[in-house]
Amino acid sequence: MKRVALIAALLVASSAHANNVWKHAVESDKPERAADDKYESEMRQGDEHAILAAVRNASLAEVTRQLQLAVTSYRAAAQAKPTVGEPHFRIGKLLYAFYFDCNDQVSRRLPTCDPRLFKRDKANEVIAAWDAFEAREPLDPRLSVSVLGESEILFDRAILHTKLATKQHLTAAAADYEKLLTRHDSDDGASNRVLGNLAETYMMLGRMEESLETYREALRAGGDTSTWYGYAVALDRDESSRQALEIIQWLGRDERDRFFMQVEHGSNTFFVPEGEKYYYFALSDEAFGLDEEAISNWQKFIRSGAHKEFQPRAKSHLDALLTKKKRKVMPIEPPWPELFR
Repeated sequence: MKRVALIAALLVASSAHANNVWKHAVESDKPERAADDKYESEMRQGDEHAILAAVRNASLAEVTRQLQLAVTSYRAAAQAKPTVGEPHFRIGKLLYAFYFDCNDQVSRRLPTCDPRLFKRDKANEVIAAWDAFEAREPLDPRLSVSVLGESEILFDRAILHTKLATKQHLTAAAADYEKLLTRHDSDDGASNRVLGNLAETYMMLGRMEESLETYREALRAGGDTSTWYGYAVALDRDESSRQALEIIQWLGRDERDRFFMQVEHGSNTFFVPEGEKYYYFALSDEAFGLDEEAISNWQKFIRSGAHKEFQPRAKSHLDALLTKKKRKVMPIEPPWPELFR
């Protein structure tokens, strides 16, 4: 119930801010009191609009209106106290919850949530808010620690950067994962998840040596099938096709089928751009001798235009399979044709 957790956090924070107003009124009579009062008032209004946005069965227009009012109030609070990070934290968390955190049953009912669509403008808005929060509160534990069931800000921000998919955003995603690794215990499961994502990000940036080493680190920490498949693809793209195919064969057909199902159902596995998945499919088809399927998936990857730097590698796989197929259907000429006339 992530939306419930978010609203609970806002209510607790709103109550704390209200108490601070009275405390400040009693203890202080400084000139900056007006700015403090403005800050507290706008933060409280922002929280109230955020709660109204979460009212069940509200229309898309009403949810959007309340979200905009909440963001406007939080921004006014930020102007009142420019050095404080909290308003920026709440802007990012609120927009993320309503537009991107759409995987549980409660969130799916939000009219703003559609997991099939990626709203680039909102992603940039969330990233900008969390950048501003981090700039003001670089040691805040919420950047790298789960709170009330919500994942770490650095991790969520890295995912948004990855989905935006430009080199600049991918570089920023790698930086977020690197920060997380410095703040996590190397033995915990979250660290393993971060390692796998970082390895894939390095691969998309063409940093193959770093990608392969990070994949190995993730696998030593207990990586799952998707991590093994990512490692195999990285090996193939680094001109180690035989080793890549042997890894997939070693994992077995059952794991291949499970991986395909996870990807098709979007079970914690996504590809940027979408056509990237066909490289994984084609390589695994090829490993098990499913030449027709492999040819089809290599063609789909090439047609998608995904990752132009890896297109030549895909074409070399495709050409080899087409040549193999042609040889299979060519009529065999007898060595002594005159004997068969």
